[in-house]
Amino acid sequence: MRLIGIVGMPGSGKSAIFKIAEKYNIPVISMGNIVRHETLKRGLELTPKNVGNTAIELRRKYGEEAIAVSCVEYIKENYENESIIIIEGIRSIYEVNYFKKYYPLKIIAIHASPKTRFHRLKHRGRGDDVSEWNDFIERDMRELKFTIGEVISLADYMVVNEGEYDIYLNDLERVLNKAMNSYV
Repeated sequence: MRLIGIVGMPGSGKSAIFKIAEKYNIPVISMGNIVRHETLKRGLELTPKNVGNTAIELRRKYGEEAIAVSCVEYIKENYENESIIIIEGIRSIYEVNYFKKYYPLKIIAIHASPKTRFHRLKHRGRGDDVSEWNDFIERDMRELKFTIGEVISLADYMVVNEGEYDIYLNDLERVLNKAMNSYV
């Protein structure tokens, strides 16, 4: 089994990988969904603050690779016969290192400017999204403390998502194919 990790700041376009993976029948595990699920389990509303605090608390309690630990357990329980799995939403170098203990991992970083990402988050409508610039900056700073910047800078591939959505999807699919073929 091989993993392909997707990393990017909030609003960069990571979730587009679900649409592409579906074409290839590749399972996708969303690390953000794991944190959102844990937030709900705690009886908390899905707000940026609650989800962020849950992520911080999980890492404080179980170590910086806490979300990756849950992902590897989930993979072992559900996907042992798959040849490739996509992990969407890697946030830290600790998670990368944890995944690499168990499986080969290639990383695709998705980049979009802060202005573009803020506009997307304002209009996306997910409960944990921000609508004020100061909240956006606060969220970005929290993400950077998780060492997401290190993961982005060390990625095997980079896709820029600033223009037309269809062009971005084509670029992402092309890079995903490169990443999958790099294992052959």
